[in-house]
Amino acid sequence: MHPPTLRPLLLAGAAALTLASPLFAAGETAPAFAEILKIDAHSHVFEDIPELNRLMRAVNVRTINICNNGTDGYLDTMHGIALEQYRRHPDLFPFEATFDLLRRDEPTYVQEVIAHLDRMFAQGAVGVKIWKEIGIDIKDRDGKFILPDDPRFDPIYAHIAKRGKVLHAHLAEPIDAWLPLDPESNHYHYYSANPEWHLYGKPEYPSHAAIIAARDNIMRKHPDLVVVGAHLGSLEHDLDGIAERLARYPNFAIEVSARTRNLTRHPAEKVRALFLKYPDRIMYGIDGSWKPYRLPTPPSEAQRQGYINRLRLQYQNDFDYYAGSGRLTYANREVEALNLPRAVLEQFYHRNAIRIFRLDKAWAGPAAAQ
Repeated sequence: MHPPTLRPLLLAGAAALTLASPLFAAGETAPAFAEILKIDAHSHVFEDIPELNRLMRAVNVRTINICNNGTDGYLDTMHGIALEQYRRHPDLFPFEATFDLLRRDEPTYVQEVIAHLDRMFAQGAVGVKIWKEIGIDIKDRDGKFILPDDPRFDPIYAHIAKRGKVLHAHLAEPIDAWLPLDPESNHYHYYSANPEWHLYGKPEYPSHAAIIAARDNIMRKHPDLVVVGAHLGSLEHDLDGIAERLARYPNFAIEVSARTRNLTRHPAEKVRALFLKYPDRIMYGIDGSWKPYRLPTPPSEAQRQGYINRLRLQYQNDFDYYAGSGRLTYANREVEALNLPRAVLEQFYHRNAIRIFRLDKAWAGPAAAQ
């Protein structure tokens, strides 16, 4: 199978960040929320919840259901639930696999991972997720942190490319992880509650720049591998850095999951310009997580309903920001909506994900997705 490529979709490098009027129809108005198909390219839905399924169909949302991580011991459980979700609702829950990192020093590790991924692809997996544990958690036998471009992973990346699948990479953390805690930061509450991921004052950890450079090196070493950078490629603070990578690596794309609030902190005209220059390279997502298999007791119906309500509100708030115009309140701050043209909204919300992850094939079910 020939790997997918984003190269034909790269806009001319000399184009300014102001792709203009051809995207705007005369008298164009923003579409209604439920009118445009919305593919959430990054979620973790590990329970079949009929009310959630009804909501997704009612508001025209589908998702890519992602398995991670590779060190918590739940690998088979995750894949089993994700596969069952996909078999029951192939149009709603195409899934991504991940792979074990605990046996990384064993001599047969690479062969075992490749065989595992081939089983996942045979069951319909549209991609492979790697997580921030590579870079700021796992270490080699000498006690050094293993970066994502470690040579042991090269045969795995090459195989993913050969099979025509996507490497979906959440690598590094927001730059705020390496900075002092700041109550004005979008990530203050997360790092306050999860100090193990707050790396300020921990010089033994790789820097943000080192991890991003290692991510970029994967794309240099594997130019045919399609890489999707989760969370704006962990460059949510640096729109110019995002644009630079999109220009430099034709098979690189990004999604905005859990980082729309970061975009609202940038000038709206600069965010809009990025979308207009690279309409084929940015995808929607929110990173909603529901993993009851990790809870000590089953969730209550009230907890399920709270999760569903939060999703519904997030989808609506995000749409108001991307499709709306003028001033609005987002995450308790007044911001300017992007007022993206309908053509760009459609690429952002579904066309890019359909093309990059080959979802039209996945939606036909496991047998057709192989």
